[in-house]
Amino acid sequence: MTFYEELLQSCPPPTAGPFVKKEDGYASRVAQAKLLSELMRTRRPFCFLRMGDMDLVYLLAEQEKRLDEIEFGGGPTSGTEAYGNPGLSAKHAQRLRRAYEGAGYVDFHEGNWPNEHLVSKLVLEVAPGSNRNPTKETSLVFLTWTETEFRQYCQDRRIGFAGAEARLLALLSQTPDFKQAAREYWPEQAQIFYHQVRGDGRDLDANLDLIKDDLREFVKAHGIDTLFLSVGGGAKILAYELSRELEICCFDFGAMLRTFTYSGCDGNRTARSTHSPFLFRIPFGIYMNALEKTMPNLSAAELLAKAHAQLLLELVKKEVGWTSTSQELDFSQENISAFRSAFQEYRRRYYKLFGLSAATKMERTGFLHFCGTHGLTLEGRMFLIVFRLKGFVHRCFDRSSRRRSFVLSR
Repeated sequence: MTFYEELLQSCPPPTAGPFVKKEDGYASRVAQAKLLSELMRTRRPFCFLRMGDMDLVYLLAEQEKRLDEIEFGGGPTSGTEAYGNPGLSAKHAQRLRRAYEGAGYVDFHEGNWPNEHLVSKLVLEVAPGSNRNPTKETSLVFLTWTETEFRQYCQDRRIGFAGAEARLLALLSQTPDFKQAAREYWPEQAQIFYHQVRGDGRDLDANLDLIKDDLREFVKAHGIDTLFLSVGGGAKILAYELSRELEICCFDFGAMLRTFTYSGCDGNRTARSTHSPFLFRIPFGIYMNALEKTMPNLSAAELLAKAHAQLLLELVKKEVGWTSTSQELDFSQENISAFRSAFQEYRRRYYKLFGLSAATKMERTGFLHFCGTHGLTLEGRMFLIVFRLKGFVHRCFDRSSRRRSFVLSR
């Protein structure tokens, strides 16, 4: 049993999903978001960090000297399977610990199972004067902050976005569809700059200090006051160190860069994201236009995987200003309508890729199986019938072969 499996086994099973409900403690979380904005306005240097479940497991493994049991791989190519990890190897453990101990505000995410049960196991020597979420209900404050405070905080500031989705956001933010959908959340008067991290974040661990050098030059070149970082586990280290070295505000933005781009995959992966915060939708065709310009070197299988993840994102449970896991599906009329509209565009754009290679056929098979299982498309239902029929024939053949072997052996 791995260290991660041991930790999960030590936690009572979740009773109502992996996250607290948005309405639980919402007023307190709004007040905490206002406090966070005040700290961001008045303190330099300042950095806000979040303790994601993967970051917590990483630090606990470092604490127990079991980092060799943590998986650091890049994950599969699959538009139907979810995957994520901190992107850091054991060599950055001490830097990550120092970041959490010295940050201006840390949200420990106790509203996220299993953090609720594991945070108490972590030993941190927190710097005097630092802030944290006071209760489980006020955790996950970055979701509420983005919904209620982000737009106003950014007005008349020079802000930067850095991450694997930065170039995608730069393109999408210029489209009429984005401007209409994001009007309640996006600042009109901010001076906004975008930085695509080196290598699209695909080798964060090896490139962490090179990424830091790039970010330092990015901040200096544009005179950035507040930097929003979405660079996996590396964001914690870079936000803390750059905020102090450059006397700026850094915000560990995490999945919110995906939220503003309405992305079904992390920018540096071709697997579905493990969870998806929601503010607004972006039409499938608009999104894929920007994605293809942003990532022109994707293989056919990778492009299909991205498209499939985008289609499935339409079906994930949606609550404005909150997040849901990839397994939390909601087949509401609105979601089904959005899926069907996106599906028509998907078939028109990508049908030539379906049988292009063994890799695209495998990716397509996973998508058809998902659609058939949930009764979403006719071809999916037909695929599932054939799939099950083949399985039935195979089982019958196996039983017949075993009977013949038994008779011949007597």
